[in-house]
Amino acid sequence: MPKAPSAQAGPSKNNGGRPLKPIHKTVELLKKNEGAKRKGKGKEREILGDGVIGLIDEVKRLPGLIQVEKFAEARALEIYAFQSAIKIAAAQGSTRAFQSLPRHLRRRAASHNPRRVPKRLRSKAAAEIDSGDTIAKKHRKIARLRAKGTLRDHLSRTEQFALRQKNKTWLPTHLWHAKRYHMTNIWGYRLPITPTLKSFRPAYRAGRRKVIGFDTSYYGIIELEGQREEIISLLGRISAGKFAGIKYEDGSRVAKIMLYHFDAFPIHLIGEAEVIWQPILEGPNVRRVWLRLHPSIFNEVWDSMKIATSQLRHIGSSKIKELQIRDLRAGINSIDLIGPKAGKVLRRIMRLCRDEKSIKSQFFESLRYMDDPSHLTEGMMIGLKMHDPRLNFPPARLISRDIEDSDEGILRNNAIQPSSDLAQSSLWNSDIREDLSKAAYTKYQLDARRHRLGAPGTKLRLRSDDDRLPIMLYQRSITSSTSPSEGFYGFTILLPSGTWTQYLLSSMVYSGVLFGGIRERAIQHREAGIPSFPEHYGQTCKAGIEWEIRKGDKEKETHDRKPPGKRVEYGLIGTKDPWIANWDKVINGKSTEESIMNGSTKNKPWLLSSPFTAHLKSSLDPSALLKMLNAFRAQRSMSPISSERSQQMFETALVHVEVNVLGRGSPGDMAILSKIPLGERKLWIEAYEKAEKATAGEVSDLHKLGERLPDESEIIGYTSTGNFSLSRGQGYALATITLQGWVDLLKSAEEDNQIGWKGRTIVRVKNRDGALSRLAELKLIL
Repeated sequence: MPKAPSAQAGPSKNNGGRPLKPIHKTVELLKKNEGAKRKGKGKEREILGDGVIGLIDEVKRLPGLIQVEKFAEARALEIYAFQSAIKIAAAQGSTRAFQSLPRHLRRRAASHNPRRVPKRLRSKAAAEIDSGDTIAKKHRKIARLRAKGTLRDHLSRTEQFALRQKNKTWLPTHLWHAKRYHMTNIWGYRLPITPTLKSFRPAYRAGRRKVIGFDTSYYGIIELEGQREEIISLLGRISAGKFAGIKYEDGSRVAKIMLYHFDAFPIHLIGEAEVIWQPILEGPNVRRVWLRLHPSIFNEVWDSMKIATSQLRHIGSSKIKELQIRDLRAGINSIDLIGPKAGKVLRRIMRLCRDEKSIKSQFFESLRYMDDPSHLTEGMMIGLKMHDPRLNFPPARLISRDIEDSDEGILRNNAIQPSSDLAQSSLWNSDIREDLSKAAYTKYQLDARRHRLGAPGTKLRLRSDDDRLPIMLYQRSITSSTSPSEGFYGFTILLPSGTWTQYLLSSMVYSGVLFGGIRERAIQHREAGIPSFPEHYGQTCKAGIEWEIRKGDKEKETHDRKPPGKRVEYGLIGTKDPWIANWDKVINGKSTEESIMNGSTKNKPWLLSSPFTAHLKSSLDPSALLKMLNAFRAQRSMSPISSERSQQMFETALVHVEVNVLGRGSPGDMAILSKIPLGERKLWIEAYEKAEKATAGEVSDLHKLGERLPDESEIIGYTSTGNFSLSRGQGYALATITLQGWVDLLKSAEEDNQIGWKGRTIVRVKNRDGALSRLAELKLIL
């Protein structure tokens, strides 16, 4: 006769002499359930196997009193097995092996190729693949042919990759990006647009709290070599902005300018450029200058410089005889690191050579305590020489205490000021760049050296024949004078071409750096309140027009693929130009087609950029604008603009502005900005102030005012990009409006005497796919 339950489970009642039914162990029940599953009875059978009624009968025979803690401890293994069985049963049939990996480790090929998952999951992945799936077999066949050399006429892997770059160029990190990013062909390169994983908020957090990186090796460099007077004479006739003087010519800082065609300022804009002077060396009075350019304008700048030198020689300028212009696109790569921890990441991934000057060693050590690159001078240049980053792999990762700010770090960084000695770098030497285009040791050779060390994770010892890599590091500020608190700060790294960019990227990713694409870079500029090139320069330069057309065609194609019931009918909501901004209608009151049919001269819009925007007032008129422009042209030895063109220049000028939505709503791309008539301004302000008091379900006065479609004569501009701003917690956009419209807004704002609203430039903003206008405030980007 079976014995009563153990005394550990507490006293039990007399069962009247009936035999007790034993309670089966959970493990045995699970085994029984697994057997039922193999027979095909599947999920519809209960986990315990005997049914709910049998379970209730067994519960009735349990002891009346138990000690919970001891009972749980005695059956902890069974409870764990029971919980695991529930999880397995829930996931069985609905989750595949490769889906159990973290998202950043998943690969598309893993759905049909079990070799693309870790070893521990390969047997399960192989069992899940359909027997008719031959994709993996085909890939293995191609791999065998490639190994035998019978594929593509015995071409090596490098030669095969070269064949795939006939009409575009790959970045040095292309293979890494192609597995993780959406790629596109643009500006002659194959570039990453955005990560395949969600990145809007992660990219913002990385730039604000830690660090985000961008491979900017697609930027090109033009080298100018000659006498100082030759360089200044050339750049002075094709640029706007400060680039010469003691502040920049010693090479300690990077200058930012706008480039134009020869003697064409302020029209015929080409784009942005960064000017880097080589530090002064002892010897002949020969200077070198690098112009760092976006790839969309590289060829245009190259042609413009050739024309400019030819024109200067034609007019008999003796300052331009021996100037040499070189293309360095194939010789220098670059990476941007943006975020407060950019300095600490550099300190982890780099190992400075011992023969560097003391001031450079001092700066390098200060990176350990750097809590924000904003503490450094803007554009500050540092030249360093570092060892092969693979010798220091793996680097230390950023940890939580690295995120804390340090007063010591601020003091150390403020003590280091820009200087010519700090900016010296052998990267200016073309022979050194060419020698370092190929690494001295391959990965296989370095792995063999590690293997001989014995203990895993041991850092390699430095040798005299190891590569020593010259780099140039300068502080980058993405900030606007109107909203400096929203800016981003970091570093730009210039280094020799070759595989060094990939080696640095591997170390950066290992240390915790998140990398972004073109979209994340543009969004970062928008959050900082500063236009990015060429996305925000539509209709003002050739590169901006090409970008706008490309974007508009893609959006129109996406729109046209949708059936009529699933797409926005722009004509019904008053949007006549949803894809590309129609500046002809805004400036001339006529569309482009009407201007061509009437044979009228097309007045092309031009951009009034900084520093001229800082002098705009409500009293500005065509003659005052022309006087300001001619004063600058006179400084650069350019002939003045005739007074007959003053009115035309005033009417066709455009300026960049920030759009801050007041209240609800978020502006998108191509939103319409229209001025508010003076009579309606008071109504909009009163409706906005009363909007917070409106009850639920009640249509506010602000909503009623926004229902009126803007008149075409009231439109003053369009947004180039907009969304909800994570920095500001409200709708925000960057836009372009007419100079005439901005002056009118200033006049209306000064005439307003309402408390708290005098001097505030407010407009209506209407999304292209919306029927309601919102109230917004504009701020000029200086």
